[in-house]
This record gives sequence, C-alpha cells and structure tokens, in this order.
Amino acid sequence: MELAHGVGRVYELPVPLYLYLFGAAATVAASFAIAIGASTLRPIADREIGGPGAAVTLGSILKVVGLVALVLTVATGITDPDRGLTPATLMFWVVLIVLMVVLNAIVNGAWAATDPWSTLESLWSSDDKPEREPPWFLAPLVIYALFWFELVSGSGFEGRGVVLAVAVYTAYTLTIRSAYPGRWQSADPLWILFGFAGRCAPLTLTDERVIAHSPVKGLDEQRPMPLGHFVALFALLGSTTLDNVRETEGWVSAMETIGLDALPVKLLDSIWLALFGLGFFLPFLATVWIARRWLGPDRNLWELARLFGWSLIPIGIAYVLSHNVSLLVIGLPELISQLGGFLEGYVPSPRVVWFAEIGLIVGGHILGVWSAHRAALRLGDKRSAAASQIALTALMSLFTITTLWLLAQPLVVD
Repeated sequence: MELAHGVGRVYELPVPLYLYLFGAAATVAASFAIAIGASTLRPIADREIGGPGAAVTLGSILKVVGLVALVLTVATGITDPDRGLTPATLMFWVVLIVLMVVLNAIVNGAWAATDPWSTLESLWSSDDKPEREPPWFLAPLVIYALFWFELVSGSGFEGRGVVLAVAVYTAYTLTIRSAYPGRWQSADPLWILFGFAGRCAPLTLTDERVIAHSPVKGLDEQRPMPLGHFVALFALLGSTTLDNVRETEGWVSAMETIGLDALPVKLLDSIWLALFGLGFFLPFLATVWIARRWLGPDRNLWELARLFGWSLIPIGIAYVLSHNVSLLVIGLPELISQLGGFLEGYVPSPRVVWFAEIGLIVGGHILGVWSAHRAALRLGDKRSAAASQIALTALMSLFTITTLWLLAQPLVVD
C-alpha cells in the first residue's frame, strides 16, 4: 500500500455498515429538503472580523511559514534522500500540501499570502506586462501531474523525489509566471488546488482585512466554471477515488481476473488515473441534462454543466482531505517528533480518523447540494429549481454512499 496512506486506515467500523451508509445519504438528502424549505436567494453578507493590522500580521506570519517550509523541505530532502516518512516527505505532503488545503478551506487567500515562490519572484519581477491567458488544457494536465507524482511515480515519498519535484515545479511556475503574466494562477497546480479549497472557506484574507461570510459564498458564481478548472476538478475527484479503489481486495481480484495485472503497474495506474474522472463526469452530465428539463431545455448543456460545476468543488476538497486524514494525524506528530523531539510514540485513535473522514465527506456533499440549489434558483422559480435538483441530490447521495463504502472495504497491504 502507498506509504502516504498506509498509516492506520485499516480498522473496524464503529457502527454497522448499513447504518452509517444510510445515515450519511439521509443527511445529504435532508440538507436538500432544508434548502427547499428556505429557498429564498438572499445575498451573502460579509462581516469584518479583522482590520489592516490583523491582515498584515497574519499575512506576514504565513509568508515566513511558507519560506521556512520550502527551505526545510529542500534541505532535509538533500540530507535524507531515502524513502519513507522522512522530514522532507512530511514537510512536502503534510505541510506544503495537506495543511495548506486545510488552511485555505478555512481562510481563502491563505496561499496567496504563504506562497514562497511568489515571495521569491517579487524580488525581481515587475507588474507592467500585459495579461495573457494560458491554454485551458494546462490546468487538468498539471493537476494530473501532481496526483501522478503522489500516487503513481513511486518517488512521492522519497527525499530525492521530493527535491526533484520542487525543482521541476519551481522551473515550471517561474516559466508560466513569465509567459502568462496576470493569469498564470489558472495553470499552476498548487494555486488551482488551494483555490478550490478557498472557495469553501468561511473566512477571507485580503491585504487590508479579514472577512467572515457563509462558506457557500465562493461557490455562488453566476458564470460557468472556466473550462480548464472544470476538467481539472474531475481529474481531482478521480485521482482520490482511484487510490481508495486500487487498495481494495475486490479491485486487486478484478485486475487479476481480467489479466490486467500482467501490465506494468505504473502504466496501468497512469491510464486509470486519467480515466477515473469519467466515473464522476458522465453521471454528473446526465443529472444536469435532467435538470435542464425544468430550467429551460433551450439552455446550452455544456454551459449549464460548468455552472453547476461549482457545486462539485466542496466534494473534491472533501475527498482530498478525507483521503489524507490518516497522513495528517500521524504525519504531523511524526514530523514534530523528528524535528523537535516532541510527541514521540504518539498514535491517534482510529476513531478520530474514521469520524473525520465521515464528517468531511458528508459535509462536502451537503455544501455541494446547498450551492447547486442556489444556482438553480437563479435559473428558474422555486418549484422548477427544486425539481431540477432531485436528480443531482440523488447523485450526491450516491457519491456519499459509494465513497464511504470504499473506505470500509478490506485493503490489500503490501
């Protein structure tokens, strides 16, 4: 099993399987009923909770943390290039990736303040170049590359692999910043991933203040999702699901039965990584096609799908976080132990991991249902909006059941 996730996810369910699957799906469905009952499209208000002083202080702290994290990742990767939960791999995956997803899911704009590459670039760059839009296909390609490095490459948890990845990413991000000034963020894998997380955040950090608002605000868009991000979102959904599926006994048995286990593992996993997103895209497109019946059959199906695509973002972020809960709750104490000598021998309760995964998955789907219903209300009256969302709510309940069922399956441990 991949080192990233072979850290404690194999344990018995705290409740019978059918109860927790039914309860999770019922919770998602109940959230739809509540949304219908309160289906007035009220504006989402902002509330300032911190002024310029708080914003500058928080931004400065994050900037220092970002630079220190980058330096420690590279330095420890060079001094300890081996495979395992080393300081380099833990700094990269736990701090620079997973913790940043968590932080941006709480405070939108956290990565903009933290990004150490932006800090370094500011030493020599100028902002007087005209803006250029990168090609849309770069977004899904770089998201695919990020998850390929984690799940397929075999080097994601090697110190030397992490150092090489940082070097490649540095060259790439500095290149696109120069080639596509003002718009390069839409082709940067970290900005895309953390940008998705930020759209679910209840707080926003700007240069001048800290704002509190509903977590649905970042999803409350009236324009279709940019094509590149739309495709990248399905790549993200497919990648986290693939890693859960390929570790199960059923998947391994199926691969052996049809003879695909004879193919090189990296080649096979690379292909599945590219294809698994279709398992989300095709059902989603079908439910949008059904919704179009009530919202206007003359509407462009592709644009309507991209409009409702915003509602899938919290599901994608929930999958990323639930996928990495075990890494976070074990890897962070392990990193603290290795760097500072504290928390040695700490082992979290399996129930903490389990209930965190359930809460993230169910919560992500509930936020998705809420966001989709608000989008539908903009396109039709209360009755047609409710009718249009029945199929999508059923699909999100199915996603919830399927994902939690996968987490409960017996794993094949290498």
